[in-house]
Amino acid sequence: MDKDFHREFKKCPACGSENRFLEELGNELKERGLAREEWIMHLDVREGHVVDQVKEAAIPIGSDVPAFGIITDVCMDCGCIYAGVLQRRDAKKGLPPVGKMPPGTSQKGKPLINPFSSS
Repeated sequence: MDKDFHREFKKCPACGSENRFLEELGNELKERGLAREEWIMHLDVREGHVVDQVKEAAIPIGSDVPAFGIITDVCMDCGCIYAGVLQRRDAKKGLPPVGKMPPGTSQKGKPLINPFSSS
């Protein structure tokens, strides 16, 4: 696959309509001054990289890894959810994300003491 693969789909693959629900809603918000002119609304935007998690630890930080971007919306005429944009590019491997701690726990996983409890 081409490292800079980029394809846009202007029409619904099911019915051929060019009317997209979230895109139209975004245009309405812009007309009312409730959204920035440069914004383009979508149902969903997914981005990520494709790397075998078993082998990822051996890849040095800063290395190029295959990445993707997918933008979807909903056809206003038939309701089909479809990709408006598919993109493949290279991204730099960064530091792993920091895991979220459940509420009420310390960094070591121990429950926090509530200073306002009566016990």
